[in-house]
Amino acid sequence: MLRERENETTLLRASLERARHGGGGLLAFSGPFGIGRSALLADAASAAREQGVRVLRAVATTPERGIPFGVLTQFSCCTTESEAGSDFATMRNGLLTSGEPVLLLVDDLQCADVESVRWLDRLCGAVADSRVLVVVAHRDGQAATDPALFARVLDRAAHRRALAPLSAEGVGAVVRDVFGVPGDDRFIAACHRMSHGRPLLLQAIACGLRDSGKRSDESDVDAVWSLRPSVVAERARAALSAQPEPVLATARAVALLDAAEPQRLAELAELDPAECAGTIDALIALGVLTDPERPRFAHAVISDVVEGGLTPEQLSVWHRRAARLLQTDQRPVEVVAEHLLASDASQGEWTTGVLHAAGRRALDRGDVPAAIRCLRRALLACPTAGADRSVLLADLAEAERSSAPVAAMRHLSQALPRFASTGQRAAALAEVPPMLLAVAPLSMHAAFEEYRTHEELEPAVALAIDTRMRAARFGDPSWCADTRERFDALAPDDQVEPERAAVLLYAATLSGSDVEAVLPWARRALASGTEPRQAFGTVTLAARALALADEVDDAEKWMTEVTAALGDRGERAAERLIMGAERAAVLVRACRYGEAVALAESTLRRCDPALVSVVSRCFETLATVVLDAVDTGAAARVLTRHRDWDQAVQVWVRELRDAALAVSRQDRSSALEHLLECGREWERLGWSNPCLLPWRSWAALLYHRLQRTEPAVELISEEYRRAVAWGAPSGVGRALRVWGAVTKGDAGAELLRRAVEALRGGGPACTLELAKAHLMLGRRLLGSDRLEAAARLNEGDELAASCGVPRLRSVDEIAGDGPGTQAELTRAELRIAKLVVGGLGNQQIANELGVSSRAVEKHLTRVYRKLGVAGRAGLAELADSLDAG
Repeated sequence: MLRERENETTLLRASLERARHGGGGLLAFSGPFGIGRSALLADAASAAREQGVRVLRAVATTPERGIPFGVLTQFSCCTTESEAGSDFATMRNGLLTSGEPVLLLVDDLQCADVESVRWLDRLCGAVADSRVLVVVAHRDGQAATDPALFARVLDRAAHRRALAPLSAEGVGAVVRDVFGVPGDDRFIAACHRMSHGRPLLLQAIACGLRDSGKRSDESDVDAVWSLRPSVVAERARAALSAQPEPVLATARAVALLDAAEPQRLAELAELDPAECAGTIDALIALGVLTDPERPRFAHAVISDVVEGGLTPEQLSVWHRRAARLLQTDQRPVEVVAEHLLASDASQGEWTTGVLHAAGRRALDRGDVPAAIRCLRRALLACPTAGADRSVLLADLAEAERSSAPVAAMRHLSQALPRFASTGQRAAALAEVPPMLLAVAPLSMHAAFEEYRTHEELEPAVALAIDTRMRAARFGDPSWCADTRERFDALAPDDQVEPERAAVLLYAATLSGSDVEAVLPWARRALASGTEPRQAFGTVTLAARALALADEVDDAEKWMTEVTAALGDRGERAAERLIMGAERAAVLVRACRYGEAVALAESTLRRCDPALVSVVSRCFETLATVVLDAVDTGAAARVLTRHRDWDQAVQVWVRELRDAALAVSRQDRSSALEHLLECGREWERLGWSNPCLLPWRSWAALLYHRLQRTEPAVELISEEYRRAVAWGAPSGVGRALRVWGAVTKGDAGAELLRRAVEALRGGGPACTLELAKAHLMLGRRLLGSDRLEAAARLNEGDELAASCGVPRLRSVDEIAGDGPGTQAELTRAELRIAKLVVGGLGNQQIANELGVSSRAVEKHLTRVYRKLGVAGRAGLAELADSLDAG
């Protein structure tokens, strides 16, 4: 629909009416690209046809400029030049003398070939007394092939109209036409400003937004500025294609120096200032540019068109020239750097200096992606022997710490030998995040060793280096023991830097120190704040200690606050991944297993396999879920999917993962072998806290199910001793619960009662263990006190359901109460089990008992589940205990 073109359409209709009565003439319409000239001509054609007027229409194009009679061939079937000359003359005479009214339309007249324009000139000179109306449209700012002839044709026009842009009201009307509802004032204003009131641009913007699901209200104003309509790009490309090189050079300068002064554009385009001023005027007339004082493109997509017309090599040259010019103007280094980044800038101190300075500034203001982009390019441009290479590498390592921690540690290790002094090298080492030491090259670890006892270092730097050495050597038994001794030597009123306190207390946690000694220091360390950088050390280690002390709510609170403080860091930021892995481990401690598995899976999906600390923590969490007999499906599938990620993780992590996968396959023997190997590694490392990894509990249950009670009791009694030494209720209760499970008779029941008492009131960390203890005790009591048994079983079911494990009662370690016992077998189930051991098949048993084969199958399924065996072969192994029953 045409909006605000009433004067033009009225003029066209009145001229058509005069032509029908023998008063022909010429009308000419002009304007920049997108102003609606073609739409106006189309409306004229439609009106003419409604009045029974014959319409002849042609569109001139730039490529046809060199083709004689190229426009006129659109009116005729003539194919050769000689025929064209004769026939077109005949056609002109025929049009003038015919009694039939004719509307002849020519669009983009400025692109027409000379012969066609000359033909039009002769025609228009004789149409006054004919029934022919000629209407032409031409684009401003584009010169014709023969300017004088072109001007003579336009001078013959009875009316020449320059189409005006739409007003704000007109824009609002178009928005209403497109969306079907009135637009919001801010939305209309944005459309008006972005389209400059040109119908083509406006229609492209409005229709593009509508088709992408946007609305014409305030919420979608931002989308107006980001849209890149292809039709605008095509029209701009066509408008620029015929422009001479000076005009194109100015357009390129504007593309690189948006809204710059004309003087600077002239320098970049390498034009004389007066010539550049003329090209700016031409581009404004063409509709490509606006504002002669600070030229900029009418639409952002035009900049893409201009740059797209250059080869990569040409564009690189232009960007280098722009960078030099901006540097001369003392523009901010970030602006200069953007052009160097877009070019193939070669090595050199100037290029390196600009990019390095821009990267450092970006890092200081928190724009890490921009910092990395600048610093990496600066490194490529930096001469290998340059004096500033060490500082550049260190800055790059700082920038990459979050998004590319492995590369960060590599770059820092490369920087260390290049520093000019011992103090600089030591200061750089003192800034290394403790949680990234696992991915640091061996050369960096050697540097820590070298500087740990250096006598010339400042005390604070020396202490920071020692702290990091201790964090890197949690897996060295002698170092871990020495670090715990340092912790034990702390007095309550000692002032200790939070990061060092976290490292010392975590060593004490690993070795199973008294929980009452660790907790106050963990809280003190966390009270220092929740800055994002603390995800790399203080919060992670101190929150782990809180969680292992059953203070899971506090641990999760601190981790949540650090995660929130990360702001707009990407989902793959190292801090987010570390916090994700740690929170998943805390969720397991809080008995929120479904959430833990989902978070661990999400973290692994976003993680680089080389980030060992995160991968190991997720593996540990998922394996714990499986081995706790809570989930052998989702967690096991995630472990299987990432099984090839074990190249860098520690041996105990691989063994733990393989034990969990073996359990998920019901392969108890293999699971036990892997768990025992995992335990041997833990003993070698000097880690003894059973709350961190209760491998003895899991192994004891597997021994028990394999009818090896003596090693089961030996393991669980040792775990109980260590759990009591640590002092967390969850560890003590777990050990008592497993000890009760592997102990028969009243002694086992008493241990289960003690487990319930130890776990009751212990908070979220004890919930699932308490549910298991109730269920196991309830099973034991079925033969002696069915009333208490029912109460225990009901309470266990309720607690298990609150943890998201409603079917916990059917889990092997609880349902069977250990192999070889028949506390749960009914009389019918026991009889069927004995018949199976005797060698009878299902149908034979059915005949013997006078029941259906299906009933036998159901009973056998329950027997297998209660006794924890895989089938008939496993049942045969329990023949002696069945006979005893």
